[in-house]
Amino acid sequence: MNQSIDLTLEVRSADGTAAEFYQPDAARVDKALRFLSTPRLFSEPQLTFASEHWVTAVATRTIDVILARTNAPLPKVLPLKSPAGPIDISEVAKGVSDDEFVVLDKRDRTNSEAMNSRIFRVEVYTVGGWSNILEVRAEIRGTAHDRRQTFAHIFQVPVIPFKLCIGGIGFINPANLTRVTACPAPDSLPDTALPMQFLRWNGFRSKTNGNAVEIS
Repeated sequence: MNQSIDLTLEVRSADGTAAEFYQPDAARVDKALRFLSTPRLFSEPQLTFASEHWVTAVATRTIDVILARTNAPLPKVLPLKSPAGPIDISEVAKGVSDDEFVVLDKRDRTNSEAMNSRIFRVEVYTVGGWSNILEVRAEIRGTAHDRRQTFAHIFQVPVIPFKLCIGGIGFINPANLTRVTACPAPDSLPDTALPMQFLRWNGFRSKTNGNAVEIS
C-alpha cells in the first residue's frame, strides 16, 4: 500500500510568531518543494500562500526560517556548493551531546582522511528567537583561503537549507541570523576573527518609559 504524500509548512517569523500551512495533494506538494528549493526564496519581496478560499502574503524579510515537514522526495539542494567543497547540513536530534560530536568528527576524519571530511556541531540563532543545532558535514577540498571564505561569508548566502530529523527540509533566512556557533572550530578561520573564549550569551534588559523590556 502506497503512503500518501503531504506537506506541512511552518513559517517562523522575526516577531516570534509562527504560521502553519498544509497541502495533501502530491502534485502540489512537489510544486511547493521545487519553489522552496530555489536560491531566490528569500530574495522576493513576499511569499504568497494560496488555496481555493483565501490567500496569505508574508514579507520575506520578516521570515526567520521555513520548516517543510513532508514524506515526499526532497529537492536536490544538498550538499551545498562552497569554495571549500560540498557541505551537507542536517538537524541534530535532541539529546546528542558535545562529546558525541567530537567522537563523530574524529571518526569521520580517520575514515575519510583522503577527502579531509569534517563534522561540525553548529548552533544557529535568529532574530525571532528560533534556535536549533545542526550537523554540518564538509568535504574540504579547497585551499586555506577557500575555507576561510566559506565560514566568513555564512551570513551572505541567499538561503541555508538543512534536512529535518522527522523528514523534510528547512530553509534558514541568513539575513535574520543573529549568531552562529561552531564546535569544534574550523581549521581555517577568517583573518578578522578575534582571539576570544566564549563565555555565555544572555538576553539583556532595557528600560523604555519605565518598563523593563527583555530583548533576546
